[in-house]
Amino acid sequence: MKIPVTNDTAMPIYVGAAMIPPGETRHFEEDDVPHHLRPQVAEIKTEDTPLDPLAELLKGTVPSVVLALPDMSIADIERLGDLEQQGQGRKGILSAIAEIMLAKAGAD
Repeated sequence: MKIPVTNDTAMPIYVGAAMIPPGETRHFEEDDVPHHLRPQVAEIKTEDTPLDPLAELLKGTVPSVVLALPDMSIADIERLGDLEQQGQGRKGILSAIAEIMLAKAGAD
């Protein structure tokens, strides 16, 4: 992968045997660029992202997920079904979601 190195100083800088005049940019292979000239990688903070309660629920077993369904809203059940289809796609959970959705739709 090529890394751009820009010379923001008033003097030429060198990367390996190549000179970069002031104000110019050259592209180099990543292995050729010294660490102090490489772009800074932003740290990913996992602590700041709130946990999704539905995603956390899906980490459980099929019976634990099925037991939580009757107390959930239709919107949450639909979203839970979408998350399960994108993830593991366990048939026990998906069929229980379909049954609850039909029962709630029939009750309305």
